[in-house]
Amino acid sequence: MKTAQPEVSASRALKEGCMNTFRGKPGKIAGIFPVLLLLIFVLQWACSPGQKIDGRKFTGLNIAALAAKNAIDEGKPHTKISERVQQLSDEIAAAKDKISTKEERALLKAYSDLLGFYRDGLQLWRYQLNFPFLSAELKGRIYVGQDVEPIVRKYRLATTEHIYRPTGQHWKSIDEDSIRIIWRNADDQLKIIADLSNADPAALK
Repeated sequence: MKTAQPEVSASRALKEGCMNTFRGKPGKIAGIFPVLLLLIFVLQWACSPGQKIDGRKFTGLNIAALAAKNAIDEGKPHTKISERVQQLSDEIAAAKDKISTKEERALLKAYSDLLGFYRDGLQLWRYQLNFPFLSAELKGRIYVGQDVEPIVRKYRLATTEHIYRPTGQHWKSIDEDSIRIIWRNADDQLKIIADLSNADPAALK
């Protein structure tokens, strides 16, 4: 007689996902925050009766989001972080058909907002890589092109106006620290996600 296989709990799935994501990098300080956040989700989903959010639906999202953060904190190149962000995008798309409560919809929206932050940061970084300035006085600046303008307005980033003297054309730039500003917004969004999941944001400080 076959023995019924036990149902995989949200806590077990999250623990296994966490180990798979961060295995091989023990002692990394940058990995502490993601692990703590995952543990908070584990405890909340495993121990709270009547939970209106099914944690199993968000296991892949958690792993993808925190893998993206970990890649940023570890200083991975643009291509590697882009891969992690694409994984998050894929997980969001896959989760849409699984949502059944307004709490789950709000949480999925929070992950979508997080994806927006990561994409904005990558866009600025892409412009920095594709339009490097050779002159010393412009070192560390990012050209504000058409695709960057909405990001500048969204985050109210400080701009500097320049004039290309041969043609008299005006153009703008922003400081490269603008990318870190967006990464900090993404970190704040992770705390919002924890709050929506009924985790205690104070535990993330």
